[in-house]
Amino acid sequence: MVDRRTRLTFWLVAALLCGSCAVAPAGDTAAPPPIGPTAVTVLLAGDAMLGRNVAPVAAADPDGLFVDVRREIRQADIAAVNVESPLTDRPHTSPNPYALEANPQRATLLAAAGFDVAGIANNHAGDAGPLSVVDSVGAIGDAGMRVVGGGINLTGAWAPVIVETGGVKIAFLAIDGSRQGLAATASGPGVASWDPDRARSAIVAARSVADVVIVGLHGGVEYRTRPDPLLGPIADELAAMGADVVWGHGPHVEQPISVTDPNSFGRPTLIGTSLGNFLFDQRRPGTDSGILLAVLVDRSGVVAHRVGDVDHHDLRVHFNGWRPPDGDAALVAGGLWNLDRPVALVDTSIDLPSFSEGTVVNAGTSDLDGDGISEFLVSYRHPLRDKSGDPAPPPPTDASGLSAHLGVIAADGSPIWLSRRPPHPVGYVAACDGGAAFAYTALDDDTVISTGVGVWSGFGFVLESDLSGPGTIGCADVDGDGHLDPVIVGRSAGEP
Repeated sequence: MVDRRTRLTFWLVAALLCGSCAVAPAGDTAAPPPIGPTAVTVLLAGDAMLGRNVAPVAAADPDGLFVDVRREIRQADIAAVNVESPLTDRPHTSPNPYALEANPQRATLLAAAGFDVAGIANNHAGDAGPLSVVDSVGAIGDAGMRVVGGGINLTGAWAPVIVETGGVKIAFLAIDGSRQGLAATASGPGVASWDPDRARSAIVAARSVADVVIVGLHGGVEYRTRPDPLLGPIADELAAMGADVVWGHGPHVEQPISVTDPNSFGRPTLIGTSLGNFLFDQRRPGTDSGILLAVLVDRSGVVAHRVGDVDHHDLRVHFNGWRPPDGDAALVAGGLWNLDRPVALVDTSIDLPSFSEGTVVNAGTSDLDGDGISEFLVSYRHPLRDKSGDPAPPPPTDASGLSAHLGVIAADGSPIWLSRRPPHPVGYVAACDGGAAFAYTALDDDTVISTGVGVWSGFGFVLESDLSGPGTIGCADVDGDGHLDPVIVGRSAGEP
């Protein structure tokens, strides 16, 4: 009598050799090595104000100010924030009544939180006079960060900050779109004030020395949560000029994120006209929260993005998690991201004609555990088994009395993991490197009703949030590291 393992091994070996296989196992046809550097992550935050009512909190609890968000900031390769308070000891001299000036030493708190770049191109930068801009530039530099959007003269204010990480050169520019800040002159300190010709020249110059151009843009209609009628047109101009990302702030509340069609450079532009308040003491509705915009970029521009929620109801910043994608998605760089440009799907499915544990619905093969040897991921059905004494309710069954299951099988045919009950019936699987994508269906209908992805833990999958609605699952090397990442395409923007 042939035992179960022998039968399973037979069919797995047969599947490896059969001509009907969609692709050979990942271990036999490994993805080609990446060309050039892998993608890197940039994290962008909105308005940070360290003066006024925030000042006593910063003095009394400096470590607590950003402790709850520090991990997310430091995980990025590069992080940038707009500093809306002049970092100076000089008195407030502006005719506006908003004295936002902060102790210059507070710049060290932003640096300690993990920020690398600080923008100062905003309407409050010169509220304590022209020399307060010089003070802010000095305080930011002394804290170990790079300053963008302001300087001792016009040339300095418009100069890009170039940061290289992971082989990718990223240029930052920052512009005061409100035109209410202290504008730099040929010989006097100030900020880069919106001027289409100067902006175009600055972006062209930045593109000549960097792979990716990120432009900070300040201004807009305060407290407006809809697309901004002032910053929107400027952002579109910047996109047409060649900006890869428009990093907007100023309205003090969150506004929608959008992705443009490819510009004349063949690249889409990621636009966030307002990331809201990262830290402020305002109390209007929506002003005690904001978003973090994380962007995955490589030498060819924006790859993907995700949005994280923060609030500062107690004048300390708290991170409240990353939102699920609202369109095409990829499990990459430690989370589930919105895909912002097309990817080439790799078919890892395999024709597994028989499986001793039950009836095969779909199967795929990849190196799930990173040991260089392919495993098999199988979606299958089998008759409901008697689990007398099990307090958990039995899994649902289809019209034939079969329940849905998922399994990972070693190359020698031995089971590594067999699920008792997936969170939803799995109709289709895409086995990738270190993780997988799943298409969920009803038990008696193969129509895809939702999708999901997960990282292989060694005994089961750590699942990300399910994504409702149909989608096509697959694998692609999204970040250029030579490994296939789980992806879901064909989703409509706006799907939760």
